[in-house]
Amino acid sequence: MRATPLGKDVVTAPTWLRPVGGAVAVAALVVAAALLVAVAADVLRWDRQLRDGDVAYRAGATATWRPDTLLPRGLSATLLGVSDDVDYRRAVDRFWRSEPREPIRVFGDVTRRSAAERTLGRTFDRDPSAERRSDLAVLRAALMLEEGRNSPTQRQVFVRRAIEFLERAVILDPANETAIYDLELALKLLRASGSGIAGSGDTRSPLPSPGAGSATTGTGF
Repeated sequence: MRATPLGKDVVTAPTWLRPVGGAVAVAALVVAAALLVAVAADVLRWDRQLRDGDVAYRAGATATWRPDTLLPRGLSATLLGVSDDVDYRRAVDRFWRSEPREPIRVFGDVTRRSAAERTLGRTFDRDPSAERRSDLAVLRAALMLEEGRNSPTQRQVFVRRAIEFLERAVILDPANETAIYDLELALKLLRASGSGIAGSGDTRSPLPSPGAGSATTGTGF
């Protein structure tokens, strides 16, 4: 019996396919290299924009945390893991834009406060950082305390809700001195609820300004 020659039945690719396969591999490498360059450029752009936006925000100027990116901005933010950082900043901005320390005068004030609370709540639920979630809980408590200031008949309800947020803030970040400070304040307000006397021209509850506790550390809202 004659042995079958080795490789006789092996099917080989046509010679015209080999250059095409090589070209595809080269093209894939070029695309991958371009993607890496774009990601590296976007890293610098996000870092600079977040830093500059924070500086502008602290200075009271209009701040934006949305850089011009090479990749689609949403994709870039997701790949680099900065979406949570941006969402947190926007939530804090929405809180202060609601003017939480001002009395409610018109329906627009209610709308802004409600929008701020929803934004804080959504960001709180999604943010993976315990420290940031703790800060967000403090801001939600601040809104509850201000609601108590504006709603004398529901004061205890809002103060109790504020206490719940502050207790959670302390659990999330035991080093959050602001949360500890304001929790002390809220507990004092609850104990003294109904004992204060508002001024004759003030229809709001005599609620002290947030952050007015007696703790030696922390600054309050």
